[in-house]
Parts: sequence; C-alpha cells; structure tokens
Amino acid sequence: PPALQKPQLEALLPRLHTYISLSGPHLGMLYTSNMLVELGVWGLRKWKNAQCLTELSLKDAKQPTDTFLYTLSKGDMLARFTNVLLVSSAEDRYVPHHSARLQLCPEAMHDPRFGTAFVSMVHNILSPLQCSNLVHVDVSFLPLISTKLVHQLDQAIGRKAHIDFLEQQAFLQMFVQMYLSYLV
Repeated sequence: PPALQKPQLEALLPRLHTYISLSGPHLGMLYTSNMLVELGVWGLRKWKNAQCLTELSLKDAKQPTDTFLYTLSKGDMLARFTNVLLVSSAEDRYVPHHSARLQLCPEAMHDPRFGTAFVSMVHNILSPLQCSNLVHVDVSFLPLISTKLVHQLDQAIGRKAHIDFLEQQAFLQMFVQMYLSYLV
C-alpha cells in the first residue's frame, strides 16, 4: 500500500498540512513532447527492466485501468493535506507539464488506448481535493549560457529545468520565502 496508508503512519494523518510536488509525474509519462526522453525511457525499460519507468508509462498491466498509477489515482490521500502545491516548469521536458500540474491535455482526448484512463486519473485525483487549497506554481528558469556541449544538451532535452528545482539555491530560497505561509 502507499506510504500514508501504512498503520505506522496513521497517527500522523491529522497533522498533514502541506504537500509540495516539485515536477512530479502524477499522471505518468504519457504524452511527452520529448522524443529523446521517450527513447531513453523505452531503452531503460527494455535493457534495465526499470519497473518504475514501466509503471510511469502505464505499461505494467494489459489494461490502463489495472496499472499501478491508475490504482494509486483512486486513493484520496492527497485530500488529507490542507494545501497541495504543484510546482512545475514548462521548460522541464523530463516530466510532461500536464502530468506535474494534474491537468488534461489535448492528446489524451484523442487517444483510444490510454485517453479514457488518463481522464479518469485526473478526475480521480482532483475530485477529493475540493476541500483542499490546490495551488499551481509555474516556474521559469533562466537559460544557462554555456559553450559546453553537455550543458547545451541538458537544456535542449529539458533535463536542466528538471534538476534546477533542487539545484538552484536561489529558486529554493525564493520559493520558501514566497510560500512560507504554507509551510508553517
């Protein structure tokens, strides 16, 4: 079971205050716009048998509604938090922006295989949050001016923005100052 459903944590449930997600793939990795990341995920799934990437691709079961992420979406644990902050960046191309923001995307509406399950997952997660304070925080990171090929590649494939959520001290300080009321 998910961590918050474990008996050891039951006493803490009334104390849950703010959930912060830094570009988390809540809806998986469907409908990404980055072919290099898709290729990398496919390769890691095949060669390394990466179970978590199989789950994030909604390919851990024959039917999308039998997948781990879909099952997880039916839980109401997020609703136990008073505040839910979904922090994302359109520049992060590792995690699809709509997945980090828990939003529908046009591709899902036209997808006969995963579309219905995807729409249900969005509904399953958001419906219980009606009494929570749901906040979407959009972040834009300054582009890195560099002549190093590795930095240019990181920026081109969207890795830089994904990593910047944790590596950019200026962002972290500004985030804590701006959203301090959610943290205390």
